Amino acid sequence: MANTQLPNVYAIFHLNLAFSSIDTSEHQRVVDLCYWPLLHLIERDNIPLGIELTAYTLECIQAVDSSWIEKFKSLLTKGCCELIASGDSQIIGPLLPWEVNSKNLSLGQQSYQALVSYQPKIAYINEQAVSAGLLDCYIDCGFDAVVVEWDNPFSHNTDWDKSSRYQPQQLVAASGRTIKVIWNHAVAFQKFQRYAHDEMTLAEYFEYLAKATHGATAFSLYGSDAEVFNYRPGRFKTETKLDVDEWHRIEQLFTQIKSQQKYRWVAPSQLLAVTQECTTLKVQTPAHPISVKKQAKYNVTRWALSGRNDLSLNSLCYRKYSQLKGLEQVSEQQWRELCRLWASDLRTHLTHNRYQDLLSRYPITPKTANQTAPKAELAAGCKTNSDYQVFHCSERNILTVEHPQLKLVLNGKRGMTIKSLAFARHNFKPILGTLAHGYFDHISYAADFYSNHLVIERYSERDRVTDLSRTQFNVTHTSTGLVISAEIATPQGKLTKWYRLEEEQVECGFDFENRHRPEATIRLGYLTLLNCKQRNWFACHNGGKLLELYHAEQDFNHGRPVSSIVSANSALGATEGVFYTGCDDLGLKISWSPQSCAALPMLSSQKIDDSYLNRAWFSLSEADETLKADGELLNFSYQITPCFKTDIS
Repeated sequence: MANTQLPNVYAIFHLNLAFSSIDTSEHQRVVDLCYWPLLHLIERDNIPLGIELTAYTLECIQAVDSSWIEKFKSLLTKGCCELIASGDSQIIGPLLPWEVNSKNLSLGQQSYQALVSYQPKIAYINEQAVSAGLLDCYIDCGFDAVVVEWDNPFSHNTDWDKSSRYQPQQLVAASGRTIKVIWNHAVAFQKFQRYAHDEMTLAEYFEYLAKATHGATAFSLYGSDAEVFNYRPGRFKTETKLDVDEWHRIEQLFTQIKSQQKYRWVAPSQLLAVTQECTTLKVQTPAHPISVKKQAKYNVTRWALSGRNDLSLNSLCYRKYSQLKGLEQVSEQQWRELCRLWASDLRTHLTHNRYQDLLSRYPITPKTANQTAPKAELAAGCKTNSDYQVFHCSERNILTVEHPQLKLVLNGKRGMTIKSLAFARHNFKPILGTLAHGYFDHISYAADFYSNHLVIERYSERDRVTDLSRTQFNVTHTSTGLVISAEIATPQGKLTKWYRLEEEQVECGFDFENRHRPEATIRLGYLTLLNCKQRNWFACHNGGKLLELYHAEQDFNHGRPVSSIVSANSALGATEGVFYTGCDDLGLKISWSPQSCAALPMLSSQKIDDSYLNRAWFSLSEADETLKADGELLNFSYQITPCFKTDIS
């Protein structure tokens, strides 16, 4: 194989009976219309395809048509095709704790062995959502290679050479180890779908293929859904009509490729021999610490902050994960149930029937609100803690709190936002606060950049809701610290905003009286760094066991809209409920409870003349085409403590 000059072509079909827009009543039809033609093509035409599917999908097929499983097993045994792994369930790895990712992979391997007597060595990363930390999970599970989309990582990494797409390469994990990568190509599989759907002629497709494979050692013809041929999942109104036998068109294409002397069909595993002289690549960047599939409208927030009720569902998963960690013994079935509850397809175009079934089995919405405010302490009170000195300037409505370990200044005229926060560990140099209007000599940035405020942009009402109104401070000394709170009226309902100070920790909370999530972006807890002389850095876990550390080198903004429909372009997974950020060596540790509210952090860095605007914030809701009405708006709180970059690096 290594000596041939012909391009090696390969294809991987993704089978998924958890597909969000496919009801379980449709499983038999999908097997008949989509999965059997695939096996017939492999057997009849001797095309060495890769078939990727979860253990869950294998079990679903077994339940409706065990003969398909037997035929697939027979083809695998004969070496006619290859099983590409994806785990027990299709989960978004960079959004899950590393232990769940590891269990998902190992459970999948066990099921593959049990059902089809096969142990895959290549894994297809679910939804092509990849991070440096997640790659370590695949390495630890013993995989030789992963299948990752080339197009998006390439668009994020300006130092990648275009020629890197023409053969397998190596990707660097958070640990510094490497794993081989077999490329998937978004444009290529979309071209393939257009041909199959009779939107391109065979001649037009071959014209494209000749151009796409020029100079290539290896090229992916296909790496996506099998359920879009001779069947329509019903996700979009714009899906093409089913007018031709699409599997027949695919067979025509594949057999012509095989008969020509221009290409060589290979199984995915055969590609690994060409990685001996390969390039080592880092897939992640500060702007895109998590890369996903296809065009920019797809980003990690679609499985975390939109859908029917993603935020509540992910919070439930974190609660169940926490419960399992507290048990002395956890069965494989308990881990499997958690992985399936974390499935990506429960979070996008989920049908009404499947969502109602989900609600009947799991208490996604708790019977009582996830109370975060220290209301018992507010009601009880206690003697003044002499370590806290509180000063109120009534003229400016500024509250200053001084303690041996911190100094906090709050602005009562602007929703109790943080004017400045300094810690003894940092020699009381203010690290975050407000950059006042006029700080930047640029009309585009002629605004106040506050800290710890709320911004809701509602689509139906076409308005922006904030908490930046005049407030009255309620200060209560407790046995362990100090609580400051205020009630703020907003068009979205009453907000209780509060701070709890204990030693060098500042906890910030937002409690919503109206628990109905509007169709809106909901961002809160903004942290504006006061060091504007250099760019920020940040670190977190994105599905792996190790921290991923990033240093901004150019402008980025995770919350920048992709379009009028898609409100953000990236986010952090922060799967351990903590991230770090700062400038130079001074930093902040930001922590929260994903079990209560699985919010996602976002960051930005913007150069303005010779200065930099560096910020972080949390999101509880983002918009895309999957966002549905009637989700739940969860209360949220997070803790701020000082750190140094040297503490984590």
